[in-house]
Amino acid sequence: MKKSNLMIVGVAVCMLAACGSSEDIDAVAAEMMTATTSGSDAVSEKDAKCLAKSLKKNTSDDQWNLMVKRANGEIGQIDDQSWEVGMEEAMALLVPYAMASKECDVPLGS
Repeated sequence: MKKSNLMIVGVAVCMLAACGSSEDIDAVAAEMMTATTSGSDAVSEKDAKCLAKSLKKNTSDDQWNLMVKRANGEIGQIDDQSWEVGMEEAMALLVPYAMASKECDVPLGS
């Protein structure tokens, strides 16, 4: 009886951990919302979280870490002199962004 209860609790904890939102995903999603609200096409919180989760799944660890650093302000924007993202890194993110856009049914900015 105790083993089955322990198993149920273990499965519940694993499911909550898998479905929960990490701080990295929240940071990237928040950065997406603030970056686009200054333009004409605002992204909703739901869409931003979907895009961030998809990007985390479809990018390499280095790419994801770069996005998290940018979202946390450790790397500046393009017009900032401390911007450390090269053209190769930016171009490599185009495919994951396109995949996330399609998966979440959110059109890419125009």
